[in-house]
Amino acid sequence: MKKFVCTICGYIYEGDAAPEKCPQCNAPASKFDELKEDAALTWADEHRVGVAQGLDPEVVAGLKENFNGECSEVGMYLAMARVAYREGYPEVGLYFEKAAFEEA
Repeated sequence: MKKFVCTICGYIYEGDAAPEKCPQCNAPASKFDELKEDAALTWADEHRVGVAQGLDPEVVAGLKENFNGECSEVGMYLAMARVAYREGYPEVGLYFEKAAFEEA
């Protein structure tokens, strides 16, 4: 029996051929590589660019929305800190500044 490793999540499958899809991340069979027993030790994540090509557009849209939301929160907290300072509430301003720095 051969071993196949999913290049997306690292799942190892044993069989004669790669499965139709990964049971953990649902990646197609084309994302599986045969694992050689005599191969040198490798890391699970090799920081390869373009590994997630062909990803479901819904996942990409969700990631972009989350990123934009997190970035806009920092600006919102800084704006609230400026207003708090302007209105004479330095403690509240410091709180919102700290929240902005922790979000960034």
